[in-house]
Formats: sequence, C-alpha cells, structure tokens
Amino acid sequence: MKSITGALLGGVLVLASVGTSFGQVRDPAASGAASTTTGTQSTLEAQPPAAPAQVHAETQAQTATTAEASVDANAALKTVRDRAKGAPAKTREAVEKKLTEISKEIDAEATAKGHAVVADRVAAEFGMTSETLMAEQNTLNTGWGDLVIAHTLLANAKTPLTTEHLFSLHRSGFGWGQIAYGLNLRLGEVTAAVKSEGGVATGLTKADGKAAMIHSGARVGATTKTSAAAGKTSVGASSGVGVGVKLGQ
Repeated sequence: MKSITGALLGGVLVLASVGTSFGQVRDPAASGAASTTTGTQSTLEAQPPAAPAQVHAETQAQTATTAEASVDANAALKTVRDRAKGAPAKTREAVEKKLTEISKEIDAEATAKGHAVVADRVAAEFGMTSETLMAEQNTLNTGWGDLVIAHTLLANAKTPLTTEHLFSLHRSGFGWGQIAYGLNLRLGEVTAAVKSEGGVATGLTKADGKAAMIHSGARVGATTKTSAAAGKTSVGASSGVGVGVKLGQ
C-alpha cells in the first residue's frame, strides 16, 4: 500500500515539475513579444511628425491669391467710385427716384409676407439659396429692396466687387443710379431690370433663374460707306465711318 501511494505521489510531482518547466519555456517568448511590441509603439510615438511642407506651400498660395483678389477689388472699387461721380445728374436722379419706389414695395412685401417668402422667390434668380440670401441680408443689415437692387446690378456688371462693396459705396453717399453708372451699366435699362426683379420679389411674376439684363453703358457703333467714284472707303463724320460712344443711356 505504501509503495502504491509513494508511486502516485512521485507521479504527481513529476507532472507538476514538467508543467512548471513548460510554462517557463513559453513565458519568456511571450514576454519578449510583448516587450518588442511595446518598444515598437514607444518608438513610433516618440518620432516627431514630418515637416508640413505641402501644407505650408498651400497656405502661402492661398494667402497670395487672397491678397491679389483684395488688390483687384480695391482697384475696381476706386474705378467705380471715380466713374460714378460723373453720372449725369438729371438722369440718375430720375432713376434713383424710381428705384426707391420699387425698393419700398419689396420691403413692404417682406414685412407683410415674411422675409423667408421673399428670399425663396428671388434667391434662384441670383444663383443663391434662400438661406444664403437671408444670411447676407442679416449680415449687411439692409432691406430686401436694396439687396435686390444690388444683386441685379452685380449680375450684369463685369467686376470682382461684391454686394458688401456696393453697400459700402451706397452708405458713403452714392445713390444706386450713380453706382450703376460707375459699374458701366446703361441707366436707361436699370429701372426696367430692377422692376422686373421686384415683380419676382413681390410675387407678381415667377422666377426664371436669370437676372434681368442690363447692357454695358459703352455703346460703340460704326458704319462704312464706299465711294463709287474713288473706289475706296472714305472716312468722315458724314460719309464715312461714324463712331460714337454713348454712356449711361
């Protein structure tokens, strides 16, 4: 009996010894792997990020573009301001009187029906969303009538200026007729165009997605007349090439 018990006890001790040895063999490898992984992560985390050369270059390019656009806008603003001062007084006063009436009608519609209604009607005419147009109206702190006038002029002018620039001119004392003249637009067509957009704003007509047209104020016409006797083209005020420039008509 003692022999059997001793044998069993010896077997248990042998198995325990083998298990301990096996664990000791495997643990160093696992420990080494974990140590290697931790070391790798620490190395990666310790490395500083690469210098953002591309980001720096893009930032410089954007800054240069913004500065160039600012210079262009300032030059254009000066040109418009200088030219606006030469607007024919009688014509521009008549235009501004009518524009004021149209502006008041649009403002009255916004008061009666709501700003969102007017914005929904005219936004598409100027390639905008109603939300963007309402945000602009709020930022500029202006009435809807003047905002429609400003956008109608800008939609027809070849200029880098924005509505903000036009309102800075208007608030410095320039009337909308003067500003239109400064933008080289025909004063004789300004009233009709603004009235058309005013009809959209007040719900009298439906938007078609296109701002009413105002042509350039500079109009150049030329005619030629050939002299049969001489067989050549003669140039002159009465029988040759007549060139006339008509501004603000």
